[in-house]
This record gives sequence, structure tokens and C-alpha cells, in this order.
Amino acid sequence: MYDILIKNGTVIDGTGSPGKILDVAVEKSKIVEVAASITGQALQTIDAKNKFVTPGFIDIQNHSDSYWTLFDQPEQKSFLSQGITSIIIGNCGASLAPLLNQESIKTIQKWHNLSGINLNWASMPEFLQMLKAKSFGVNVGTLVGHSTLTRGLLGDQIRKLTLDEVKILDKTLRDALDAGALGLSMGLVYAHEVNSSLPELRAITANLKPANKYLSVHLRSEGSQILDSIDEVIDLASFHQIPIKISHLKIRNKNNWHLFDQVVSKLEIAYHQGVKISFDVYPYDTSWSVLYTYLPKWAYEGGRSHILEAIAGDMSRRKILDYLRDQNQDFKNLIVSDAWGNSNFVGKTIGQIAENQNVSIENAVLNIISAAKAQVMVFDHNLSAEQVELFCASPLSMIATDGAGYLGKSSVLAHPRNFGAMPRFLKMVREKKMLKWESAIKKLTMEPASLLRISDRGVIAKNNKADIAIFDPQTVTDKADYVNTELLSEGIDAVLVNGKMAYKNKQIFSLNGQVIKR
Repeated sequence: MYDILIKNGTVIDGTGSPGKILDVAVEKSKIVEVAASITGQALQTIDAKNKFVTPGFIDIQNHSDSYWTLFDQPEQKSFLSQGITSIIIGNCGASLAPLLNQESIKTIQKWHNLSGINLNWASMPEFLQMLKAKSFGVNVGTLVGHSTLTRGLLGDQIRKLTLDEVKILDKTLRDALDAGALGLSMGLVYAHEVNSSLPELRAITANLKPANKYLSVHLRSEGSQILDSIDEVIDLASFHQIPIKISHLKIRNKNNWHLFDQVVSKLEIAYHQGVKISFDVYPYDTSWSVLYTYLPKWAYEGGRSHILEAIAGDMSRRKILDYLRDQNQDFKNLIVSDAWGNSNFVGKTIGQIAENQNVSIENAVLNIISAAKAQVMVFDHNLSAEQVELFCASPLSMIATDGAGYLGKSSVLAHPRNFGAMPRFLKMVREKKMLKWESAIKKLTMEPASLLRISDRGVIAKNNKADIAIFDPQTVTDKADYVNTELLSEGIDAVLVNGKMAYKNKQIFSLNGQVIKR
């Protein structure tokens, strides 16, 4: 007897092949049969007539670790409700392992306050074992964060690694990859990586080639210097012939949108020259950014303490204010979504806060950063909706949330992508007819699985893991917006994780996620 039998649904298997009306049988954690008609008995039968039956979606750019919701809200309901069954954490240079010392974990403090956090692991094997012992709503795999490694060696110092430190870094990375980490991530815009030179980056990425694992990179610039930043990642990919994924590709600020054609051209030319390059994108025209990254690089390259000192100093503060005034940036309309210890800022624009404080917009930016100890997130409506759609449709793109999984009713304004990225993309496919359904589903399933080199997920096929999403293609849509940020999406009928019903009728039924490692 089967555990679950899904009947009469249009199976879009993830490979890009045309959908077919098929039955899918699940037993234990696996798909055991896919056929035109399966007549065996089952403990539970689901009639999926007029619905799509697809592999569970893989969120390859995820931050449930750095926002700590993986532990505070392990159900990850906002992801299950989108059809997401697997998340890949450790992105943008920040991972929760390996931790060379207590300084290492501070790479996540720009997203989450570290007060009260207790750690019972240091190495990657210890971290993966800890994850295995816990219950999560989704499957979890991790990358190794470049900043986490370097901060463990340098703390807040600004200098090059010594030869001995390079050896320690290389061995620590290799050990983590051998233990099952899926690749390496970089966040080249953030404090502890912003000064990394190309030779340094080439040196550490050399460790990925023997392990046959990939590099994920948050570009050094997503604005006026984006072309140089893309050249940098193309160099890293081609120098060692490693797969590389650009994190949340976008072009920030209207005065830079004219660079779109050149960005796409660089990526496509590199791809056709044999560079293994791809990118992920979230289907929104508003970014969710760390406020300190709007400051000049010299003001934050030494980490949080350096930021606060620079803001507090008379001369350095004047230099920062002059820099901010010279930027073509609409600071007044940035919306504060999180400011540690200052809930009165949340939901207000910087313009409103400046008016309340009777100071200039630029001074308000610095006052907010200072009051919240540099832990401030903002919504920035700075992307072209048309370009976002074109990025989503690109043959080189995958769709990701770049967010964290929530159960609901958090103390911050979470970007609506945490609750609606995948349904919003599917709605876009339906209404804009920008892609065939089969190509759209492939972006969410087989393509990220292929980059991760996970062979038993991402495709509906016999003997693969039974991670399955069932949704109505005519009604699937996102509901969350920038005021009501935590509304669940519509149209996702049921989600199976490793063969068990995880989500149905907007309710959580089981926490059956597994640790993904290779």
C-alpha cells in the first residue's frame, strides 16, 4: 500500500519536458511510481485534477540562518506556503559554520542581534549534526561563508592574511566542503570582504575545483560599478573553471538602469564562451538592504565598531554626510523595516524620521544607524520592474527568495518576498506569458538542484525524494505587500517534504525536513 497517491494532476517534472496528466505514488520518503494510471491502494489519495504537480521548489538563495528564523521559527511556514521544500543557507559570505572563534558568528549581526544566542558547534560536521538532530519544515543545505572564515582569523582588523593564515583558511574550507557543505559564498559589499583583492579571491576559490562545488557571490556593486563587479565574478569563474552564481542580481537606482543591456550581454557572452555562470533573482522591484552599506566603504570596512566610531567622530561624520549628499540616492523614501532596539523607527520612512528629529535626511540616516548599533534594514524601491521581469525570464536565471522563513507575526517588517516570491513569479508567468510553464518550473527545481549537484531532488521521477508541490496555475498568487508583509500566498494546495504531507489548507502538518549535504 502506498502512503500517498496523487491522481489526475498535470505533472510538470522539472526537466523542462511538457506536462502530462499522470499519477504519482509515494512510499516512505520516495516517489515509487509515476504512470498514466496507478490503481494501487493508498493511505491518502489526493485528487489533483486541474492542478499542477511539480517538484518542491528549491530556494537556492536563503537567509533563514542569518535572520535566525531557522531556529526561532523552524516550521518555515512562509516557505512551505510557497511550495518551497528545500533552502540553501550560508549565503552572502555569512554562514553559521565553520566557526574558528567567537568572532566568526558576528558576520550575521547585521541581520540579527546576537544577544542570547547559544552555540554548541564550531566545525561544519558539528553544525550539520546539530541540524540533523532538529526538526525543520524544509530541507536545509549550507554553503561556507567567506566572511565567516576571514573574520574568524582577523576579527575587525583590516589587513591581508599571512601565509600561515591562508593555510588555515584553505584547510578549514576544504574540511567543511568534505563534510558536506555545498559550496562557498561571498558578500563582497559587506564590511569584512569589501577590501578583498582579486588575487585573494582567486586563491580561496581554488579549493572549489577539486571538490566540484560552486561559488555564490553577492556582487561588490549593484549600482554604478556593476559592470566591473560582473567582470570580477566572470574572472573567478573562468580562472578556475568553477560554476558561479551571482546572488540576487539587480541594478540599483534609476540612474544605473541604462546599464541593463551591457550587464546581460556580459553574462551571455561569458556563458557562450563556456563560463559556468548563472544568477538568482527575486521578482520584486524593491530591495531589502542593510543601511550601513549606503555609507562610504571606508566608514564600514572595519565592522560595526568602526561604523559607530566613524559616525560619532566630528570630522569623520562630516565626511560621511558630504558623501551621502553627493549620492544620487532617494534616502528620504527608504522605509525602515528593522532597527534593533528602536521599534519606533520601524515602518517609517527616513524622511519622516528626519522630520520628527528636526534634522537633515543625511543626519537621520546616521542617527538611525547609531541608535540601532548598525543593525538596520530598509526597503528601497530602487529597481526597474521591467528589468526584474527580464531577469526572471533569462535562460541564465533561477528564482529565489533571498529571504528568511517565518511562522508569522514577527517583530520586524519582513520583505514580502519571504511570503510570496515563488507564487509571485508563477503569477507573472501566467499573466505575462513570459515563459512556458515547463521552463518556469525548471528554474525553481532542476536548475538549482543541478548547480548543487543534488541528484535525488528537483525532478519528479521514480526513486527520487518525494518533495512535491501541488498548486492551481489559475489562482496561484502572492498576497503579502509592504504594509501587510506576512500574508500567506494563495493557490498552493499541498506540499510534501520527504514523502510526508507538510502543508495543506494553510496549515503545517509535519516537520520532515532533512539535511542536504554532498
